[in-house]
Amino acid sequence: MTAVSGTIPLRWCAALVVLAAVPLFWPLVPPLIDLPAHMSRYMVQMDGGRSADLAQWYGFRWNLLPNLGADLLAWLLEPVIGLRAAVKAMAILIVMLQVAGYLLLSRAAHGRVAVTALFAVPLALGNPFQFGFLNFTLGMALATLALAWWISPSMAEQPRRRWLVFCLVACVVWICHLAAWATLCVLVGCCELALRFERTGRLWPALWGGFLASSCLLVPQVASLAWPHPTGHLPTEGWLRMGVKLYHLINVLADRWEAWDYACAALLAALVVTFWRSSRFALHKGLALGALALLGLFMVMPGTIYGSAYADMRLTPTIYALALICACPADLGAGRRRVLLVAALVFLALRLVGNTVSMAAWDAQIRKEQAVVEHVPRGSQLLTFIALPCGNFIRQQARQRDVHIASYAMIRRHAFANDQWAMPGGQLLTIHNPAAGPFLDADIGLLVAEQCQGTNQFLAAMDRVPAGIAQLWVVWHAPELRLDGWRPVARSGGSVLYRRQMP
Repeated sequence: MTAVSGTIPLRWCAALVVLAAVPLFWPLVPPLIDLPAHMSRYMVQMDGGRSADLAQWYGFRWNLLPNLGADLLAWLLEPVIGLRAAVKAMAILIVMLQVAGYLLLSRAAHGRVAVTALFAVPLALGNPFQFGFLNFTLGMALATLALAWWISPSMAEQPRRRWLVFCLVACVVWICHLAAWATLCVLVGCCELALRFERTGRLWPALWGGFLASSCLLVPQVASLAWPHPTGHLPTEGWLRMGVKLYHLINVLADRWEAWDYACAALLAALVVTFWRSSRFALHKGLALGALALLGLFMVMPGTIYGSAYADMRLTPTIYALALICACPADLGAGRRRVLLVAALVFLALRLVGNTVSMAAWDAQIRKEQAVVEHVPRGSQLLTFIALPCGNFIRQQARQRDVHIASYAMIRRHAFANDQWAMPGGQLLTIHNPAAGPFLDADIGLLVAEQCQGTNQFLAAMDRVPAGIAQLWVVWHAPELRLDGWRPVARSGGSVLYRRQMP
């Protein structure tokens, strides 16, 4: 079988797994939105209180949480290759695992890697990955691989062995990220339901049989009930914001160029409709049901769940990927298969070239902006603000890669960084800096610095900067403002470091 006949050779698959990570090869640190904050948290985790500068503000205590995938990888890799290399290796590994998961899922569903799976490959670099949700994307990559293993003939023929093996697999995915584990449960349940209903035509026996077969996946959540967890009251909010949800669907490939990203998402949606409607394509009913189930959950779930922002958006690449992968050419002539293959390769190549150029440009911008860090006194009280123009906040946040640039001051100068997450029960890092006042964590660093809807968030925040803060770092994406009482001491591009003037 060849690619022209609708099957992707295994040597091509191996090459695709590597090629998908090429955009991450050049940057010193992958320019993903949340990544610097994760990296600085890993530094505190590995420091273990040895740095007095860090210990005065940050604490870290291990506990069992379903949000530890990348944290555990950092614990293994950092002593061997260093912090920056460990973070870069993790990002590359996540992309490669996710692409391998897509291709193996297609093979498990159809008996071969179908050409339709090629269109899903760029989704490994989709919006959740660009945001730097490392624990979640690692968990989803492992969940995709686990799903492929679950439906593979070798496992399906040995249900008892599969049940025992997946008690452990479910625990691994659960530890990486709770949402990834929940997604695996939904998808396995859909596959089992579809398979049993197709065999018997009876819904309730299919539901009960599917539940029993996949009950092994519940082991980690049941076992966690016996483990003491730190308490915390984290918000769940943003219900039924349909305009935002539609934006997330068209922004699934968010990177640098909005029109290009939207056009690519529209192409994927059009392909899904074409594949599903055409009698020339066969659908794997379990994966198709899984895609519909995730879409339904996406539409009804809130945007923030227990303090985790963009909880609904994180599902969008998986929805698209499943909808594409579940389809397989069944009655296409050689000519049409060749056209589909060429179209998939062109789409894949254009996305990867664009991602590579974009990552290099983001990397150059962030390196330039963080040059002022060399002028930050070691162990200093520092507040960092990202000054945005008046506009749609969600769109701006998704298109800025310096949101957590404060963490570079923490990594390189052990200064205070107000871009960590204060999430009792959701993060192992604790923050204690009374001198920072209301600017303790990441909720306040992004500010609109123009008159917008009757107010200027940035100027209002400046009025509340506590007297104990001696250093101020502002990255100006809006026109630069004059800050009374502050003297610029270093500048690089739109990045300015200020020092408080003594009265």
